[in-house]
Amino acid sequence: MTTPSTLPGLATEEDIVARLGRALNPVESARVDAMIADGSAIIRRYCREDFVWYDADVIKIAGDGGIIKVPWRPIASIDEVLALSGTPGIPDIVVTWYHFDDIDEITVMNPRASGIINLPEEWYEETFWYGGSFQVTGSHGYPQTPDDVMAVLCTAIISELSTPTMSATLASESIGAYSYAMRRTSGAGLAAALLDAGMKTVLADYRTMTGTLKVRL
Repeated sequence: MTTPSTLPGLATEEDIVARLGRALNPVESARVDAMIADGSAIIRRYCREDFVWYDADVIKIAGDGGIIKVPWRPIASIDEVLALSGTPGIPDIVVTWYHFDDIDEITVMNPRASGIINLPEEWYEETFWYGGSFQVTGSHGYPQTPDDVMAVLCTAIISELSTPTMSATLASESIGAYSYAMRRTSGAGLAAALLDAGMKTVLADYRTMTGTLKVRL
């Protein structure tokens, strides 16, 4: 798994330049990498999504009535489902009769209806398949930054780079006949620029929501 400290930025300096329409000046070049890192971290925290690709990732997860809800998003493939016995003397079993709905749910049917005739007798007992734990291997994530994520991040960074001051709290300034004001809807700084660029609206669908867990007594 990728750790937060090794996550790549969700954009590059070239992405910023392509949208800005000109090369960065020395001051902007000195700031842009840190701004990309900061903006990427803020977006990831809001979306609860790291936006990277995982190949042959492995997770151990409990089933519920033969249903496994896989937390990965989006899922490209489920490559293996291993039923974990958790009991000495009873081996783990590769499940070949599961059904994946191509979204996030794996159904492991009762082995009696699986057509598998060489399973250990213990695995035909309901206690193992119905509420047991499984090891799932699959590929998921994003091979590259989604276009809408890139758009929000680059728009916010360009907005901050275009500000005539690097003060994080200054929303406007006046010098003689010249005046400048940032039209911020929620404060100042890069976090506010991301909000103005549509982080909470454009990227709302990426945000992983909490759910409920059924408990069987």
